[in-house]
Amino acid sequence: MNTYDYLLVGGGVIGCSIAYRLAKSGAAVALFDSEKAGKASMAAGGMLGAQNEFERENPLMEIALESRDLFPVLRDELLEESGVDIELRKAGLLKVAATDEDRSALSRQYEFLLDKDPSVVWLEPEEVPEVEPEMTAHTAGAIYLEKDTQVKAPLLAKAFLKAAVNAGVHVYEHTPVQNLLIQNGQAIGVTSKLGPFYGERIINAAGAWSAALFTETSFAPPVIPVKGECVSVKLADQAPAKTVFAVDGCYIVPKRNNEMLIGATSTPYSFDPAVTAGGIRSLLNRAARLLPVLDGGIIERTWSGVRPQAADHLPVIGFDPFIEGLCICTGHYRNGILLSPLTGLLMEKYLNGCPETAARLAPFSPGRFLTKKEESLV
Repeated sequence: MNTYDYLLVGGGVIGCSIAYRLAKSGAAVALFDSEKAGKASMAAGGMLGAQNEFERENPLMEIALESRDLFPVLRDELLEESGVDIELRKAGLLKVAATDEDRSALSRQYEFLLDKDPSVVWLEPEEVPEVEPEMTAHTAGAIYLEKDTQVKAPLLAKAFLKAAVNAGVHVYEHTPVQNLLIQNGQAIGVTSKLGPFYGERIINAAGAWSAALFTETSFAPPVIPVKGECVSVKLADQAPAKTVFAVDGCYIVPKRNNEMLIGATSTPYSFDPAVTAGGIRSLLNRAARLLPVLDGGIIERTWSGVRPQAADHLPVIGFDPFIEGLCICTGHYRNGILLSPLTGLLMEKYLNGCPETAARLAPFSPGRFLTKKEESLV
């Protein structure tokens, strides 16, 4: 009989991080993905924008900062455990106001971030090219965030997956989970095309697909898919070193070999993988306005991905309010890569009953979405 301590549904970077940490703690873990494990995380830009993402107080900010700061040690750990280099780059990030209309919002974010970290620097338009020579001086100012770094997302997903397998995780790719097995209000397993699997705990980490799992028998987290289109441009030379993120949401992330990853459009409620001409045109126009050198580059590829966004834009992490033994970990939206290291560590502690970790994760509990009527049933 296929019996494990944990059955983990979803093989993206979050699911693989959790599986890796649970296996390292000595647990028997099975990981299921309806396609190829790691595929859901391949589209991400890889930004570790723990400061870039926040403009005001947010319960996620402390966790985001802590997770970002884990990456140097994680890089070395995953290289040893998996043989994969995640390509951590430490050139920093420029948050840019492309127009005068964006400047006031950026200025408010600067004041908020500076109050917490004196290393945050405000740049007037003429100062921007001094920090990143390939940037235009025709902006309305920028913030330089030297601590916001980046990795190559596909390599991080691959590294977590290989490390999980090497730690003993059994990975079942192209094996969609069909149903949840429940006995006396307790989740005891799942069904699949390979038959039933049994576990002490089941973890729903299926990202944008998590709301569709087990909906007839459990709580459905209010998470929607948000499609994003991306394009990469290869430059012959004069490649910028720093990540550039515009207030309007367009970003340019320099990778090795002069590849510039540009993203991302935003289309809610869409799983459609198609890449549109209009989406790519919009990205290229906005990106080249900030980095004119892109006009001389060659388009290498285009692609799309789907991000899981919760109703209040915070992750959904915690036990299902109705089914014992079922845990939810989803809704990381565009911060899945950034939050993956700490999410794995926190979930291992949480699932093993650590009260301090439970308190840290309380703001992200699925129970926050319950109606008063539903709360009375818990």
